[in-house]
Amino acid sequence: MTPTNLEQAAERATPHDLAAEQRVLGALLIDRDAIFKVADLLRAEDFYQAKHQRVYRAALALLERRERIDPLTMQVELARNEVLDQVGGAVYLRELVATTPTAVDVERHARVVRDRSLLRRLLNAAKDIAADAYDEPADVTLALDRAEQRIFSLRDDAINAQLRHIQVALMQNYDHITERMEHPFEVSGIPSGFREIDAYTEGFTRGDLVILAARPSVGKTSLGLAIAHHLAKRGTGVLIFSLEMDTKQIVARFLGLNSRTDLLALRTGNIRDTEAASALAGLPILIDDTPGISIMELRTKARRAIAQAPGGLGIILVDYVQLIRTGEHEENRVQELATITRNLKSLARELDVTIVALSQLSRAAGDAGNEPKLSTLRESGSLEQDSDVVLMLWKDKDETPPGAPRLIRGSIAKNRNGPTGRFELYFEAEQARFFSRSDDEGMPV
Repeated sequence: MTPTNLEQAAERATPHDLAAEQRVLGALLIDRDAIFKVADLLRAEDFYQAKHQRVYRAALALLERRERIDPLTMQVELARNEVLDQVGGAVYLRELVATTPTAVDVERHARVVRDRSLLRRLLNAAKDIAADAYDEPADVTLALDRAEQRIFSLRDDAINAQLRHIQVALMQNYDHITERMEHPFEVSGIPSGFREIDAYTEGFTRGDLVILAARPSVGKTSLGLAIAHHLAKRGTGVLIFSLEMDTKQIVARFLGLNSRTDLLALRTGNIRDTEAASALAGLPILIDDTPGISIMELRTKARRAIAQAPGGLGIILVDYVQLIRTGEHEENRVQELATITRNLKSLARELDVTIVALSQLSRAAGDAGNEPKLSTLRESGSLEQDSDVVLMLWKDKDETPPGAPRLIRGSIAKNRNGPTGRFELYFEAEQARFFSRSDDEGMPV
C-alpha cells in the first residue's frame, strides 16, 4: 500500500450513522412503547456518539424502574446523573424529538445503529489481531484460535442479537410436531444409520456432544466410521479427526464398509475393489490425521472446514478424545480433559454440528462382559458432565466362532433429552463392519 493509500485509509470515517442514532432516541421520547422494540437489540455501546450513549442509558434506567420515558422524565434522569449538560441539555432533547416525526421505523433505525456498531467492533478486532501478529507470539496456533474466536463472536452477535418471545418457540415446536406427524417413520435429528440407536436418540441433535465409549478392540472406531459413512451417503458433510489412525487406514475402513472384501486383502493390495473406491470418491468426507492435535488447532480446522464445505457440516467425529492435548500446562490430566470436553461442547454449539467424540473406558470397566457404567469413562468426569449423549459398547466374555459375526452389546447410558436403554448390534471383524439384526439374511441395513 502506498503512503497516499495509507493516509486515505487513516482518514476514513469510522462506521456510524448519526441520523439513525438520533431517530432511535427521538422515537423513545415520543413513543412510550418504542423502548420495548429496541431494548433487546441495542446496547448503549452500540451508539457512536458518547452523548447518545448517555441518553440511551438513561432510557434503560427509566425502563428498569418502570417509569415513563418522555422529554421531561429524560431531562430529570440526565440531570440526576449530572450528565444533562454533556448531552446538550434540554435543547438537544427537543432537537431529537423535532428530527423524529414518527416512531414507526424505530426498529429499522435500530438495526442500522447495531450494524454500524458491529462494523466498528470488526475493525477493532482486526486491530487486535494485527497487534497479536506484530507481537510474534510463540504459539501461532493459539493466536489463530483467538483471532477466529473474535470474528465468530461478532458473527454470533449479528445472528442472535434479538431475544425471542416464547410464542416464536411455541410456533417452531408446533411446526416440528406437525412435521413428525406427517413423517412418523423418520427421526427428527441426524440419523445414525442404526435403528437401535435412533430408537432412543431420535437421531443426533445439532449442537450436541455425543460420547461413544468402549474398551480397546470392541469396535468404537468402526461404529463411529459407520455412522459417518451413513451420513455422508445421505449428503451430510462429515469431518473426521483421527488421532490414532492415519488417512490410509481410515480409507481402508471405508472401503471395507463399501465392499464384501476383508480389510487384510484391501490393505495388502491382493484385491482392488474399484467399485467401492468409486462410491467413496464423491462423498462429502474430510479427514485430518494430525497425531496429538491440540484442542485449539482442532477448533481452528473445524471452523475452516465449515467455511470450505460446499454443503456445510453435520457431524464431526473425533477419534479419540484422550489423545487430544490442550497445549497448556494444566495441573493434572483430569483438568486437561475437562478443558477439552468444554471446548468440544462449545464448538458443537458454535458451529451447529453434532460432535461424536470417541473415548476409552478405564480398566475398572473390565472385560468380563458386564455393562460399563458412566463412572468408568476414562480419566475425567467431565465427559459425563459435558456430554448430551453417552453411548457405551461392550462384548460378552464368550468366544465367537471364527468367521462368525460377533454380538456387541450397547447402551445409551446418558441421554439429556430422551430415554436410556440397551441395544445390540453385530460386528464383522474381517470388514470392521457393524450391522443390525435383520430378517434379510443378516445383511447390514
